[in-house]
Amino acid sequence: MLPRPALWPTLILVLSMAACTVEQPPAPEAAPVAEVLPGVEVLARDHVAELQGLRLGLLTNPTGVNRRLESTIDVVRALPGTELVRLFSPEHGLRGQFFAGDKVDEQRDPVSGLPVVSLYGQTRRPPPESLQGLDAVLYDIQDVGSRSYTYVSTLTYLMEACEAAGVAVWVLDRPDPMGGEVVGGPMLDPDLLSFIGVHDVPQVYGMTPGEWAQMIRAERTPDVELKVIPLDGWRRGMNYGDLGWIWIPPSQHIPHWETSYHYAMTGTIGELRRVNEGVGTPTPFELIGATWLDGRALADRLNRLGLSGILFRPLSYTPRYGTGAGETLQGVQLHVSDFGAVDPPAVGLAVMGALVRQAPEQHLFRDYLKEDGSATGFLRALGSRAMAEQLAANQLPARSESERSRFEEFLERRKNYLLYP
Repeated sequence: MLPRPALWPTLILVLSMAACTVEQPPAPEAAPVAEVLPGVEVLARDHVAELQGLRLGLLTNPTGVNRRLESTIDVVRALPGTELVRLFSPEHGLRGQFFAGDKVDEQRDPVSGLPVVSLYGQTRRPPPESLQGLDAVLYDIQDVGSRSYTYVSTLTYLMEACEAAGVAVWVLDRPDPMGGEVVGGPMLDPDLLSFIGVHDVPQVYGMTPGEWAQMIRAERTPDVELKVIPLDGWRRGMNYGDLGWIWIPPSQHIPHWETSYHYAMTGTIGELRRVNEGVGTPTPFELIGATWLDGRALADRLNRLGLSGILFRPLSYTPRYGTGAGETLQGVQLHVSDFGAVDPPAVGLAVMGALVRQAPEQHLFRDYLKEDGSATGFLRALGSRAMAEQLAANQLPARSESERSRFEEFLERRKNYLLYP
């Protein structure tokens, strides 16, 4: 039976479309993402026999988890033939409940019941008695890759204390969230060494915690017994977003892995306490704002620089706490458009330079020294007196020849400690 006449136009259209259809080759499959295992999983897979009979300490925080989000505390306690006898906690506490700068006075972990030694309270170094009876201290903390973020300082002090006590240090490695290839910012002046700048490295150093530990052993603690349990499957250039892992905030103001990039851009500026850097909003370190700032003009100035991988958008906002709390601020939001192209330390210096060019009357950087002549938190975070002096004079920050030479020397030193291609 022929189709009814009313259906013929539809039938003709379908047949004509079918006649014009050209068979397309199958789309190429996306390259599989390499499976990456954190050091804690490699430890449990490959190193149990080496831990037999050892009494262990563990320095960790909420980021110390495997990919199933099981705490490293629980993973180590479950290893046969070992005894986890003591925990150590960094800034923000063992379970991450303390704000930046809050003194931590932990004595016992309410979850595991194990004793806790705080390394951000009465002391920032493990007291000798806290290491007595230990064969090794494990370290498992996710870092953000910036010199002023204090976890690598705590790791450094741990290695120094363990060297003196004859206790081994095992670093369960984790990735640099920026991929291990971002290196830049000012070098650290020797007289500005502090807990937010513990070693001679640039502001962003491009190393994993395990690579940092290798550097510290070679340059600072040659007699410490160090063992790095490396990542399995990680390679340089893989940022945290490439891993497929869940991000556990290492502190309250690093809520996302992308915040590691923003912290490297604005964390130092925030130390001024003259402009807000997004702390007190849902987007910490992504904003720069002040009551007197012309956000549209600042965004235009910064966008004209043509910095790779980033755009600046004017906005107004009101932080709930932090600098400018409760006030309506004008400023910019920093939007990363390409994490593979953006240079966070260069962006940070560009933002500081744009601020002094746009609002020289504010003298933002004039008070980089305290009244007694000692360094402010801003100067210690920046690390360079020469750049601080330039900014104080409303000049663009630039590396001197001597600092350029020191930076090149660091790049050569760094090659000796890298574990991953």
